[in-house]
Amino acid sequence: MKKLMFVSVFVLCLGVVLPLLAVTVSEDNDYVIVKTAGYEVHWKKAAQMGYMEAFLPGSPNSLIGVGDRALYHSSNYAGGWSDWGAMSSYEVLEEGAGKAVIKYESQDAGTKIYTSVVSYYDSVPYIQHELTITNTGDPTDSFASNHEPMFEPNMDMDGMATFDTPFPHACWWAHGGFVAIYGPSAQAAPLSARDGRDPGRMGLDHNHLATMIGNGQSASVTYYVAFGPGGENEAHALADQVQLEPSAVSPTGSLTTTWGKIRAGQ
Repeated sequence: MKKLMFVSVFVLCLGVVLPLLAVTVSEDNDYVIVKTAGYEVHWKKAAQMGYMEAFLPGSPNSLIGVGDRALYHSSNYAGGWSDWGAMSSYEVLEEGAGKAVIKYESQDAGTKIYTSVVSYYDSVPYIQHELTITNTGDPTDSFASNHEPMFEPNMDMDGMATFDTPFPHACWWAHGGFVAIYGPSAQAAPLSARDGRDPGRMGLDHNHLATMIGNGQSASVTYYVAFGPGGENEAHALADQVQLEPSAVSPTGSLTTTWGKIRAGQ
């Protein structure tokens, strides 16, 4: 009888906890929408694709202002800049209790196809982005334009900062929350002017990883994005955690997928 009561209570608790921990993916005409316990993000479908709104629980204020672009990648083709364009496709690779993995794809006006495999978790404010660039034309540099990625607020913010340790990362903060990018393999996280603000955008510099890629060849880089409560201090403290794969609650037990397996497409 006691055992039966214990099982009943466990099942009841599981039924309550799992919905609370679910990461959900939906869409409307403008966005792919990802909701977790810690944030809701809207990935823009039109050019330039990428995060265009981000909300923390209980707040009506987005941490990103709607504009022509916010998070994006860009390449300099012999003096001519070309950002990644509209989302050409997306695929939900995994969706369940506490975790979702989405593959977004876009092509720029030059010769590069950008594929982003993005892992979202309910249990942490950071998001893993694995970006693969595939060349479709004459040989060109993979990463050589200091825009891998760039992130623009499109709004008045309380501040923006960059850090060198434990590796390059940068953040801005407003409305009681922060937006941050982390580059464990980056050589810098520069801030620059944009729309009359200096600084007005933040980026990750992966130029030292640049290789010449021919037609059909690819190169990849992994970085992290975060949306969370707090400001400069909280964003900086999170840098020690972003490379740790989060745990996720699953009806069939804890997930054992590693960041490495996700990157390898396993």
